[in-house]
Amino acid sequence: MEEITGARKMANGVLVEYRRGGVSQTVGFPYDDLIAMEINALDLVEHPEDYEVDPEGKAIFPCPSKCQGPPAG
Repeated sequence: MEEITGARKMANGVLVEYRRGGVSQTVGFPYDDLIAMEINALDLVEHPEDYEVDPEGKAIFPCPSKCQGPPAG
């Protein structure tokens, strides 16, 4: 799993940028795939740091740290 460093809207989906081994790489996701993964494309573009990408598995996941609620106190 890699941290997403950027995302841009394309005509048929979203192009996601991530870093691996100090090298910037990209992978594209069609809107249909994002919908199937229950990923909001607009939120992904506006807040790419809230997501992680599995480039080999062609999947995007919300970052676990972003999904946790406030600490119980």
